[in-house]
Amino acid sequence: MIIDQGRDPRLQLDDAEPFRIDSAEVTRDIERSTLTNIILDGDAFSLPVGARVTLWTGSNVVFVGKAVDEHHVLDLLSTETDDELTGDEVI
Repeated sequence: MIIDQGRDPRLQLDDAEPFRIDSAEVTRDIERSTLTNIILDGDAFSLPVGARVTLWTGSNVVFVGKAVDEHHVLDLLSTETDDELTGDEVI
């Protein structure tokens, strides 16, 4: 699923303020979901590896995961167990 400007996409890294992006792509299958093809100002956006990444559309959270490399985010269910999460985060 491509999330484009018509859906007001914003990206949040860890606890920072969300910022507008041009678009991103969410792919879901039975085993995992991934967030890829994040575009900011017409260019591919490089993620800090290990960061928690949240994709918003308007006021809705569409995806939450961990950056496994500079251009791929794997959903939290596939990357963490409840024991590994911090604070009050739960899966």
